[in-house]
Amino acid sequence: MTRKKKILLFGVGWLGKELVQSLLADKHDLYIATRNVNKWVSFESKLKLVEVDFQSADLNLEDTSFDLVIIMLPPSGFSNYAQVIKNICLNLIDPKHVVFTSSTGVYQNQEGFVNEESKVDEQHVVFKAEQEVVKMFPGKYTILRLSGLISEDRHPTIHLLKKEKNLGADVPVNLVHRNDVIRAVNLLKESERTSEIYNLSYPENPSRNEYYNFFANKFFGRSILFLGGGHGKIIIGSKFAKK
Repeated sequence: MTRKKKILLFGVGWLGKELVQSLLADKHDLYIATRNVNKWVSFESKLKLVEVDFQSADLNLEDTSFDLVIIMLPPSGFSNYAQVIKNICLNLIDPKHVVFTSSTGVYQNQEGFVNEESKVDEQHVVFKAEQEVVKMFPGKYTILRLSGLISEDRHPTIHLLKKEKNLGADVPVNLVHRNDVIRAVNLLKESERTSEIYNLSYPENPSRNEYYNFFANKFFGRSILFLGGGHGKIIIGSKFAKK
């Protein structure tokens, strides 16, 4: 049986909402940081709502010491994403473990295999946000660099079908399912403190043409027109699986 923990979650969108259900099922003491508490009123009996201004990240909490802080805020919607993440970090007092969901988009454009040691684009806004977490919480952070997120209710195939033609037929696909991200976070909440960065990515990398046409035919009975060959990176996520 898992020990009840005090957990603070930033980012309760498409990914975060599913994580909330998982954490509540384990009966953790869950705090949700949100700009709009009215969206979560129906959950008030099960969790604690923290109304927050993300520009200042003032948490309005007397006790900000948490067993686990999970930051899942996407960069969209923020003019200065790295500053927002920095503000959040500055308002956290001695959390035991901080998990930040990043993106494999931080790696430089390249061909071939990419692992956690590969070169990053240091000007990428998400990488800059990562660095704020790394600097503020040495010895107790985990960065999860996510490949393209998919689930049964969110699959890129439908968007590609709307286009007359798509480029990059042979470009490898790097994806990860929402359920696998949630499983990863649940494993981390029971783990020792770390200073680790992990890629989360499915271990197979078919071409765009192969992968998306499989699902286009399976779900819609149609085909997607791809042009050109193309090359790209193949994200290696074996470090997390081995750990």
